[in-house]
Amino acid sequence: MQAIQINNVSDDLSGVDIIDTPIPDPGHGTFRVRMLKAAVHPSDLNYIRGDYLAGIERLIWNYGVDHASFDAAHGKPHPSLPCIPGGEGVGIIDACGEGIDSEQWLGKRVGLFVGPPSGTWQEYVIAAPQQVFPVPDALSDEQAALMMLNPLTALLTSRYILGVTEGQYLLLSAGASAVSKQVAALGRHFGFKTISLVRGEHTADSASQQLGDVVINTSKQDLRAEVKRVTEGRGVECALDCVGGELAEQMIGCLTEGGRMLLYGTLGAPSMALFSRDLMMSNASISGFYLPGWLASQTAESIGAVMGELAQLSGAGLFHSPIEAQFPLSAAREAVTASLQPGRDGKILLDFSQ
Repeated sequence: MQAIQINNVSDDLSGVDIIDTPIPDPGHGTFRVRMLKAAVHPSDLNYIRGDYLAGIERLIWNYGVDHASFDAAHGKPHPSLPCIPGGEGVGIIDACGEGIDSEQWLGKRVGLFVGPPSGTWQEYVIAAPQQVFPVPDALSDEQAALMMLNPLTALLTSRYILGVTEGQYLLLSAGASAVSKQVAALGRHFGFKTISLVRGEHTADSASQQLGDVVINTSKQDLRAEVKRVTEGRGVECALDCVGGELAEQMIGCLTEGGRMLLYGTLGAPSMALFSRDLMMSNASISGFYLPGWLASQTAESIGAVMGELAQLSGAGLFHSPIEAQFPLSAAREAVTASLQPGRDGKILLDFSQ
């Protein structure tokens, strides 16, 4: 079978190759999934460029250690190279190992949430039951390949972490991104208000209608002046940022008294200047969110409750994602390049049928 392998970290994709490797057999308690579609996410690029490794090496529990881990208990080490990327996708279970009920699982279409060292960017994936979830029959392969990472991030950050309530304002950077559009959809569903920050023009087409209740073009409009106007001088109760840098600095200045800001990405810059009194004088706070780390800290019961709500909202059509393009596995580099293009209106997928 073919797989995409990261041999060494690189900014120009020179460390990424297509390899031929034997089709794996499932071991005890696992099954094999024949892949149909796989998503290309910014988180996948973080492994290719080494951004995650550079980030966790700064953490106190990794100070002076040889192999950095995502958690303080060192139970989730960063994957060693070479490894296969790919955080999520959809496929068909075609083989079961011992201890797996084949009558229940064999032939089922499932979504996968895995990641390196053996991710979804390969024709066959070995997975455990806790790494897959059933796909509703009405959901297309394209939407099934995207029904986990972004929707779960949108739901957790807005509802479970920030706890935005009806009538409150939530400020969103990268307003045209998949996660921000899905948060805006959640806002319309649950009654909280969203302000989407964009850098270009967004006309009233089907894509822009997925944006927030208010759209601010930061390349032409004064962010803080517009937020003050929209909120009638009060500011926003919550902010959600995946960009960083100067934009994140400005967003902090938009928080009202006791406001909270959650950081979950660094698409623009890995750091920002923090003016301490912007937080002190307003009793505001900033925190961070990393999805695998959050999941690892939860009980099976709490994760089950979240997944149940996620499935219900997905079934209601809240998390539909437009698709920009699909590439065969042999064109994975082109797929990654396409995912980096500014102004993209939809997601990029790897299509294993091509």
